[in-house]
Amino acid sequence: MSRWLYQMSEDWWPSEKYRRTVSERRTVRWPTHKRMFAHEAPAPGDIVICFYAPRNCKKPGVCGFGVVTKYFPKTRRFAWLVLPPTNSLKHRPWWDERIKEIVELVRAQSVRGTMYAVPAALDTDIRRGLFAWAGR
Repeated sequence: MSRWLYQMSEDWWPSEKYRRTVSERRTVRWPTHKRMFAHEAPAPGDIVICFYAPRNCKKPGVCGFGVVTKYFPKTRRFAWLVLPPTNSLKHRPWWDERIKEIVELVRAQSVRGTMYAVPAALDTDIRRGLFAWAGR
């Protein structure tokens, strides 16, 4: 199982549209665009963490969480099932010092990608932080 940080831009997909479109227990399809530092494509069972980059964004941070259900290689799109605590995160994204450090580490070589493979070593920090933030 892999973990993916999916970076979104307020310029390309306004967060208001994201909040209306994405909700828990729904499956959505998205493009992979530019995958960074990954030797493989997203696969069923992989974790996806949605993130709004801080540039031009009033509410940056982690705003979604789910599991990949299917990958479509011809179109480079993937389907993912939106899971809790996404509904909480949509309205109050996780954006504290720890997630800023994690994002900086994951995007170290380039901030212009769309999907970043997240090292397994960061998995525990992400899960703990994500659910602690959403539980506040």
